[in-house]
Amino acid sequence: MTDTGLMLRAFPDLFPDEDAARAWFERARWPDGPTCPVCGCVNHACWLRTIRRWQCTACHRQFSVTAGTPMHRTHLPMLTWAQAIYQIVASSKGISAVKLSEMLGVSYQTAWHLGHRIRAMMAEDSPLLSNLVEIDKTYAGAPPRKRAKPERMALLVRGGVGCTLPYRFLTGTA
Repeated sequence: MTDTGLMLRAFPDLFPDEDAARAWFERARWPDGPTCPVCGCVNHACWLRTIRRWQCTACHRQFSVTAGTPMHRTHLPMLTWAQAIYQIVASSKGISAVKLSEMLGVSYQTAWHLGHRIRAMMAEDSPLLSNLVEIDKTYAGAPPRKRAKPERMALLVRGGVGCTLPYRFLTGTA
């Protein structure tokens, strides 16, 4: 990664396969080594290659990098999650679920849930997405809509009695 941030061209170098994406998520979540979500032991876990999970040597519970995060119980590959995070963060005006589904090759429903979970991680103080994102510019909300000009009112005085009429009645325009 360069000082200017991650570019789309550098993405395949950083995440060439599923194992590289999983390792990146593990480094981001556990800088001191795998931490058991049950007993809290740090770096006392062994990797189970056949089922691709960690097992704590203290309490013998199995866990993964997604345990206790919005990615928990996901069936999507970590590489898809990494691509979705990049697409959402890199788009300056946001990205729709339809566009995300086209780019990732998943269904609309899957892309919608991905987008909502990633935005939830960005909204909270998630250690998984902290200190990783550089934002150049952002658009928060849309500019106010142009409203029709209110009809100007005029006071018409006839014979000492005043009445208020819309301006268009006075000019003869309909």
